[in-house]
Amino acid sequence: MNNIIGLDKFYVWRESDSESLPDVSFVPSMTRRRMTDIEKIAVGIAHLVVPENSDYQMVFASRYGEWRQTIKLIQQFHDEGEMSPAGFSNSVHNAAAGAFSVMMKNKNSYISVAAGARTLESGILAALTTKKPVLFVFVEERSPDMYIPFLNAPVHAHGLAFMLSSDGKRKIQWEPQSKESSPLTFEALERFLCGDKKIENSCWKMEEK
Repeated sequence: MNNIIGLDKFYVWRESDSESLPDVSFVPSMTRRRMTDIEKIAVGIAHLVVPENSDYQMVFASRYGEWRQTIKLIQQFHDEGEMSPAGFSNSVHNAAAGAFSVMMKNKNSYISVAAGARTLESGILAALTTKKPVLFVFVEERSPDMYIPFLNAPVHAHGLAFMLSSDGKRKIQWEPQSKESSPLTFEALERFLCGDKKIENSCWKMEEK
């Protein structure tokens, strides 16, 4: 297996006082009104890194996914005894990946990953082992208030996206590691994308060549 891949354009986003969601003004207004926050984050940042008219697969990763939409559906079922079909279609874990594929008219396959605390590194591993050029997107939306007592800390909306391909300008070598390790963090991956030469605190190692 060839374990050297090229990294192309990337984008890292976090919610702030001035920006609660990425800009999705390029999406038609009728479509935009139906999008959830997760979809807006994923589509907004993915759109910034995908080359025009390119042929690529996609890996979408999110630990918590559409939890706000799911809570809304459960509350609706409790109050009304039924759920909105349109709301349900936006609650599944691959909703954002599907929405972006439709929007970009990309007919290639995509993968949606949820792997608990190791979602980020599991998603990247899926992207690294993809033969075609691949768009990797990781996103989380803000944690619902009712979940905060059960979390170590509130989750703030954030996400990142990047392209991997054999033609990528920044060459990255990756290999599995047998030692036990802590889950890869968003901050560690951000530092690597922004200039760090190596990631080792994961079940695999990535190093710039």
